[in-house]
Amino acid sequence: MRLRKRWEYQLIRKMGCKYHTPHFVLLVLDNSEKNSRLGITVTRKVGNAVQRNRLKRMVREFFRQSKNKYPTCDYSVIAKRGSTLLSSSEIVMELNSLFLKMAIDND
Repeated sequence: MRLRKRWEYQLIRKMGCKYHTPHFVLLVLDNSEKNSRLGITVTRKVGNAVQRNRLKRMVREFFRQSKNKYPTCDYSVIAKRGSTLLSSSEIVMELNSLFLKMAIDND
């Protein structure tokens, strides 16, 4: 249920739709599989290893809880600088707004 290969990330970046918030970018591409898949990119520019891993855990947990609300697609979430400074509730709110933008645009 995760994107693992470099070519999968490149395909989403090249062919997918892009949505922005101040701290995250969401790339979405329809897939032919039964399940939605998630890929997370958090570079070293965002923060140290502890901060990056915390952010990835939060994004995975958000996706796990809300994946049934959204269409079956491949999702790639890219964290921007400053995203590690957000509290957990702020991260959830921003991810909610990001996925709502995607859902509204797809309708």
